[in-house]
Amino acid sequence: MSSRVVSDIFWTHPDFLKLLNTFSNMLLMDSTYKTNKYRLPLLEIVGVTSTGLTFSAAFVLMSTKREKNFTWALQRLRGFFFRGDVYPTVIVSDKNLALMNAIEIVFLEACSLLCRFHTKKNVKAKCKMLVHPREAWDVVMKAWTIVIDCTDCEAFPKCVEEFESVCLA
Repeated sequence: MSSRVVSDIFWTHPDFLKLLNTFSNMLLMDSTYKTNKYRLPLLEIVGVTSTGLTFSAAFVLMSTKREKNFTWALQRLRGFFFRGDVYPTVIVSDKNLALMNAIEIVFLEACSLLCRFHTKKNVKAKCKMLVHPREAWDVVMKAWTIVIDCTDCEAFPKCVEEFESVCLA
């Protein structure tokens, strides 16, 4: 039976769509929960230009943060790409499993990455639980930051090795 109740709302702007189709390589997705007047999840989809500037691509107000809601939203987004063969190659999100699953379903050709902010937050939380004293925690977090900030492919293994040695100390 079909329902006539609106459960999810997807909106964007024509200028957002022009930007999305011009700079389609990378998207950032994050959903907030219970931060608006209606206490509903809001999915924000952001694009990145070739100069590193960000732009809003779309917003989705959802009834729940379930995989089916995210899948519906991402299917709507996919329909706004002008060419049927050009989709995002990288999608960055937080560790919302429902969103991550929906990304795999709708944009299976994209590489899905975890957001740097959320990853660092998780590492910090684990350090607080596992690393003592506080001074050692600061050393571990500094080593982690060096790994994350490393832009040299040749230096990266050394940064990871140093992080591992700090963690084992």
